[in-house]
Amino acid sequence: MTLNELRSVLQTILDDEQSPDVDWTKIETRCRQVLGRLQRQGAPDYIDDFVYVFFDDAELRHADHEYAKVQHERLRNWLEGSEIIAR
Repeated sequence: MTLNELRSVLQTILDDEQSPDVDWTKIETRCRQVLGRLQRQGAPDYIDDFVYVFFDDAELRHADHEYAKVQHERLRNWLEGSEIIAR
């Protein structure tokens, strides 16, 4: 998986989680799929442990709004930092 692919899927998940009609089943499935793909194909050079935690914690974000806010902010920061490297 390339860094741009990873960034794209994370942005999509972030957008989906912030929509008014969140489909958490779809998000949890997508997170598991991408995590499996990262494990099979390998991750891009610029990846943080946080990204793995984000994929693992969809259920927690669903259950805890405050936790979700913190995770979303951390993801936005990671996406911003990775944008420079992805160029």
